[in-house]
Amino acid sequence: MEICTETIMAQIKAEIAEKGLVSDTPDFDSVPYERPVAVSKGEASLDAADKTLAFMSAHYYVQPYKPLLGSRPAVFAKKVIRKLTKFYVEPVVFEQNDFNAHTVSALRSIRGVIGKHFSDSEALGERIAALEKQNTELLGRIDSLESELSALRNKNGKKGRK
Repeated sequence: MEICTETIMAQIKAEIAEKGLVSDTPDFDSVPYERPVAVSKGEASLDAADKTLAFMSAHYYVQPYKPLLGSRPAVFAKKVIRKLTKFYVEPVVFEQNDFNAHTVSALRSIRGVIGKHFSDSEALGERIAALEKQNTELLGRIDSLESELSALRNKNGKKGRK
């Protein structure tokens, strides 16, 4: 036996139309929800990490409950539901807050270590650049001294070694 979902859906819609049923359930778009911030796919930098870490530090705590909106009976019903689910919601939210706090703390520590190594590597990079410049100057002096030595040997009638 083959099931045809289109036929079943047509029958359901026809039955709803016959009975005059109206859908008064809210759709997802009517529920207040703050969409997450899009993650930047740009180049990673310490400045971007600092900005993100500052945001995380300020917003790591999640409130277990949002303000209740609506008519008096709706608010009352929501309060009853809130009281009945408190034992389940609060521990989860508090556990999430602990996790968030530890995550921010760990990221601050990692950022501190990276910042220290980054400044150390900048200092080392400057030192390497200075040593390379000094090396180039010394190689130039060696070349000039070798050519001067060769000229002196030729002047004295001796063959220069290389």
